[in-house]
Amino acid sequence: MHKKRWTIVGIIVVIILLVVGGTYWNMSHSVAKKVPGNTYRYQSVSKDKALYITFAQSGDQVVVNQNKSTALKAATNSSDFNSEYQTQSKDATWTYKADGGTLTLAETSKDNKVSQWQYNKILATSKKFTSHSFTYQIADAGQGQVKSKTVFEKVN
Repeated sequence: MHKKRWTIVGIIVVIILLVVGGTYWNMSHSVAKKVPGNTYRYQSVSKDKALYITFAQSGDQVVVNQNKSTALKAATNSSDFNSEYQTQSKDATWTYKADGGTLTLAETSKDNKVSQWQYNKILATSKKFTSHSFTYQIADAGQGQVKSKTVFEKVN
């Protein structure tokens, strides 16, 4: 009787570990599935600036804007996205790459200088994704690493 109880407890513990581990693995590898076609609010580490980032439904383009309504308009359909992307491209083009638990945003200026931010160790849910560190390389300004939590909140 005592042995049977420990066997049942052991099976329950294994099931719980599998569910928790599977959920964590899914959250840590799903950013590429979550972002296409959605708009996220990004607040700077210093909390003094907010940007809205709309990811293309397909492809690697991104609309980055300080105006929430502009970013949300870009998320409505591919025609509106393309229109907003073309407007933004007069100053710079933005692209992204999402893979596993990593998201890289890159800005290419008109004089072909590239700045990029790579967000690492991302956990993604349906409402937000959180990075626990990021590295950056800014054209003509240097590079570095920030070990602060960064949250991207879905706004559409």
